[in-house]
Formats: sequence, C-alpha cells, structure tokens
Amino acid sequence: MKVSDVLKNVKHHVIYEALISSISTDGEPDIAPMGLRFSEEFEEFTLHPFKSSKTYRNLVEVGEGVANITRDPRPFILGCIPGLKHELLKELEGSKLVKAPRLKDSEAYIEFRVKEIREKSIDRAEIVCEPVSVYLGDLRIEPYSRAIYALIEASVNASRVKVFLNRSRELLKILNGIRYSESIVRRTGGGSEYEGLLNLLIKSVEEILHGISSSQSNP
Repeated sequence: MKVSDVLKNVKHHVIYEALISSISTDGEPDIAPMGLRFSEEFEEFTLHPFKSSKTYRNLVEVGEGVANITRDPRPFILGCIPGLKHELLKELEGSKLVKAPRLKDSEAYIEFRVKEIREKSIDRAEIVCEPVSVYLGDLRIEPYSRAIYALIEASVNASRVKVFLNRSRELLKILNGIRYSESIVRRTGGGSEYEGLLNLLIKSVEEILHGISSSQSNP
C-alpha cells in the first residue's frame, strides 16, 4: 500500500516526528526519535540525522529502516535517554520486509530502503528514503492533550543537547525550549504519567550538563 492510502491525513512538506528503527551490520538494533518529511506524491521521504548518530551509521551501512508512527510520548522519551533506551529496545520485533526491527504497538509502520544520501551540513546528512511496505498497527485513540505534544517537543530538544554542548547559543535555545515544554506538561499533565516521563527527561539532561561542567572544572 502507498503512504497516502494508510496515512490519509498526512501533508507533504510537513515535518512529522517518528521513531526510526534501524540495525547495524552486526545485527545490533537501534531506535531514535527523528523528523521526516514526505515528498509531493508521497513516493519518498527525507530524514536529516546527525552524522554522529547510530541511525545515520546504520542507514548508511545497511540501507534499511522502519519509520514507526505513534502519538505515544513514552517511546520518544525513552529513545533519547541513554540510561533507559534499553527498555525501549526490548519492545522491538521483526518487520515484514526489511532487516531493521519495528516498534511494537505503533499505530502505523513505514518500512523503507535508503535511496540516496546527500550532504546537508557539517553535522547532518539528508537521507532520501523509499517506502517498501506501509501498513497500520494498533490505533491509539486519545483526546488531544498539550502535555503529549509538549513531551514530544521536549524529547526532540533533549536529543540535541549532546550535539550542541560546545555551541552556547544553540544550546541555550534548546534548553529554553525544554523549559517551555516543561511548563506546559506541568500545567496540563501535572500528577500524571506524563509528568513522570518529563522528570526522567529533565534528569537525563541535567546529568549530561553536570558531566560537562564537572569535567571543565577539573584540571
């Protein structure tokens, strides 16, 4: 099936957040939050991973992956916390046509092959992907909550902290973004599991920042 047949409401040239699962040449799986953008006719989409990421290395070396579509914020949070990512890796299972695994209980799946790799910048690449299998998973029906989308936004910013540690201006923007998302989650999801996920995310970011400041203060 085509992307437009399964994801009937998606728009081209809009960046959608998904979880990209991949696999190394040694068979080690990985999964990470990442934005994707569909082309005019939805016959392909692009990813812009950091060149330092496992996702980039796996897609370059193996050339296959899965875009796992879900509105559940939990995997987005676990996917960018190194100390908890192993819990998310336990939820991967075999895909239909590609070597890379898929994430259980996602709402839809796009299994794809890498079509082209382009230079985007010093830090990033542009990877053009061609869907080979698109199908529905488990539908998640939940009323709109700002807490959910603020959590996903916070996870996107948190995943960039390490990359921009030595660029103070960009890092400040990222941290301000996390603080803004935090205010939304605490206001609209205080006391819920979403606030618990937020606390895990903030703790992870603080540990990264504390590690850097400690190393700089030591002679």
